[in-house]
Amino acid sequence: MPVRFRGEFAQRLDEKARLAIPVAYRSALELSGDKRLILVRSTSGPCIQAWPVRDWETYEDRILALPPSDDTVMKLLRFQVSGNALVEPDGHGRVVLPPTLRLYAGLQAAADVMVVATINRFEIWLRQAWQTQSDAIADDLPNWSRDLARLQL
Repeated sequence: MPVRFRGEFAQRLDEKARLAIPVAYRSALELSGDKRLILVRSTSGPCIQAWPVRDWETYEDRILALPPSDDTVMKLLRFQVSGNALVEPDGHGRVVLPPTLRLYAGLQAAADVMVVATINRFEIWLRQAWQTQSDAIADDLPNWSRDLARLQL
């Protein structure tokens, strides 16, 4: 069953840089039968993406179908694939965010974060960075709403 995430949640990392995955997201993962996540650097902003393992493997298959000699493919492999981490929530639904991924997203232990759904994965943002991103998206709504119409959404 495909995992679907919805909503956004204000959270705080604990002193060990662990994120308590929102209960709604944990429930979705449990229903899928696999609670593990792949954490990666986002290519669309300074945040960490959390992918269910099956969805990440589907994404990897798409990457493998691309020509490995392509410069953009190599950049993607080096940037996103090489720095990923497999994590499994502990008994309290927490995952440790690895230092290299935290550095990329500007996160420190005890940081205020936003956990934001993007349907088949979710993103972990420094709260202020998310507010800036969210404001920019809202400010640009007249432009990108035309693109949504073009995509028939």
